Amino acid sequence: MDKLNILIVEDEPIIAADLEDRLLDMGYCVLGIFDKGETAFAALDKLKPDVILMDVQLAGVWDGIETTRQIATKGNFPIIYITSNSDEVTFKQAKATKPAAFIGKPFRGRDVIHAIELAVFQYSEKHKEEENKGVEEGQSVWIEDRIFIKHKNQLERVFLKDILWIEADGYYCRVVTVKGEIMVTQTLAKFTEALSKRPGFYRVHRSYFANLSHVERIGD
Repeated sequence: MDKLNILIVEDEPIIAADLEDRLLDMGYCVLGIFDKGETAFAALDKLKPDVILMDVQLAGVWDGIETTRQIATKGNFPIIYITSNSDEVTFKQAKATKPAAFIGKPFRGRDVIHAIELAVFQYSEKHKEEENKGVEEGQSVWIEDRIFIKHKNQLERVFLKDILWIEADGYYCRVVTVKGEIMVTQTLAKFTEALSKRPGFYRVHRSYFANLSHVERIGD
């Protein structure tokens, strides 16, 4: 399983460094820190973050709101605004870009954790209407080509292409990937509802769901 990749766009070095330290302590991966929206935008294709932490007020040509508008032209990235500006006009402009969450300055570690979980949960394909329920240990949420599973108090990312098979284990199921395995607190049927619609995945047995792209040999 891979750590969640997070991009920080913040032009105050002390705040950016504090955020990075907190995220690393939480077990997340920080892809980079950018102080201008334009440079962060240019790096998106290479970095491909799972979540972006975006300061509303930036020193570059684009502020955080305009940067978010530009990022939306590249893809559907969960964005969390960081702001110390609470005036109504700024809030309405930011809200119009449909961010995943807001974090006010100064922030607490718990605020960051909750915002990240909400961001991932809000953008998941499977739970779009349940975004305010939170993510429990062992639950899973889906975003395009990947799945996030709550494990040991953090979200772990699994790319669908890396899944070898999924095995039923009573009321749970075990996801086996090229990098290891993880337990999910859902039945095999429930967990594979969305997966069954994806090309390449097939239920080969009552208790097994396989990724056919990894199959090398089929016997009797």
